[in-house]
Formats: sequence, structure tokens, C-alpha cells
Amino acid sequence: MKTIGLCDSGIGGLLVLFALHKAYPKLNMTFLADQSHVPYGDKTHEQLKGYAVDLFDEFRRRNIQDVVIACNTLCANVLEEVRNDYSDLNLIGIIAPTVAQLRQIRAQKVLVLATKKTVEKHAYRKAIHEMMPEVIVEEIACPKLVPLIEGHADPKELRQAVYEYIEGKEFDACILGCTHFPLISEYIHEQKQVPIFDSNQAVIDLLKDEKIEGEGKIEIFTTHDAQTMQQVIQRLFGETIQVQEISLK
Repeated sequence: MKTIGLCDSGIGGLLVLFALHKAYPKLNMTFLADQSHVPYGDKTHEQLKGYAVDLFDEFRRRNIQDVVIACNTLCANVLEEVRNDYSDLNLIGIIAPTVAQLRQIRAQKVLVLATKKTVEKHAYRKAIHEMMPEVIVEEIACPKLVPLIEGHADPKELRQAVYEYIEGKEFDACILGCTHFPLISEYIHEQKQVPIFDSNQAVIDLLKDEKIEGEGKIEIFTTHDAQTMQQVIQRLFGETIQVQEISLK
């Protein structure tokens, strides 16, 4: 595996990318952030399909065959629909691998926090019940969170939004069904001391048997504001990486 592609609407995909970089420092990666359309969670099916096609076409143009769809909304809504049109690409969804982590524990009730579009598809509930039909699953749409995260909201405001979504909820495990949400895990822990699972470790585990060949080269592209994304990377990860602005049309 020489280069792996990743795509998302924005910051969430960066979390997956840097988790992979830490685990596999020699892995070459190209990340496409479609920030001009963030958040994906409130878009129509046709809009999401169009965004996915634009992203996958760009990977095809760049001759990148292995692509992690680091966006639960795309995975839940359009990935399977368009997969046959991209049989030359290895499109890697993240929902099933994320759910598979529940095998590590014995959970009776799982809380899933996700975008509105992911919850509407009940993608996580279906995946959990295929593996553990006896588990109770509660899915909560959290439309406030991605705009707050992408907008670099004050931590107090973000914490309050998280509290509003989980207040009064009973659960013994939590799945973060959006790649942006590892940034709120500490606020969940403040309220409930339960295991929390996200897509970062799931994607790391997917590549554990791959032969990694590369120099650790990272390319990052955004459809909106390259300078702001560079600042976000510096703030969140302490890395100075040039971000390039592109159009996917």
C-alpha cells in the first residue's frame, strides 16, 4: 500500500489521518476535505451522492485506489449506491469496523451520537444488531456539533451542546458515529464513565496487516479555506503542513 486516500467534509477526516500517521509514520496519505459543503449531516440524498462522486472522481484522477471514507454520513447514505461505479477503487467504509470494536466489551445499551442523516438511516443500529442482536441501541442526531467543531467554538459552548444531547441518557458504551466527534469525548466522560469507541482506532486496525511502503508523505486539500485548515492542523496536532485549495468540479 503506497498511498491511501481519505475524504470527509472537514476536520473529522483530519483526526483519522493523524491517528493513522501516528500508527504508521511511513504511510503516504492524501486527504480531501470538502469544507465548502460542511456540514454533510443536513444535506439531501442527491447532494450527498454528488459530493461522493466528486470526491471519488478526484481520487481516480490522482490514481489513488485505496480510499477510506472518513465520513459516516457518506458511508450510511450513498457509499453502497455508488460503489459499483468505482469498482477500480477500494472504497473502505468505517461503520462496520467501528461497530466491531464493541466485541471488546459486554454492553447492554449502546448510545450512538451521529449526524442527522446517519441516524435517519439507522446505519449503526443495523450494524450493531447484525453483530449483537440483543443489545439495546439508542441513536441521537447531534446537528449542533459539527458546525460548532468546524467553527472552532468556545469549549464551554461545545461542552454545553454535548451535555444537552446526553443528559438523562442511560448507556454503558458510546459510539461516536461521526469522525468529528472524538473532539467531544472528554465531555462525554465528564458525564458518564463508559467505554467510548470512534473510527480512529477502527481504521488503524484495518491496516494492521497491510505492507506499508512509503516516506510518510501527507497531502491535504480543501475545497474552502486552506489557510484556516493549516491553522487548525497546527492547533490540534502541532504540525505545520501546507494545505492546498482545490475545486472538485
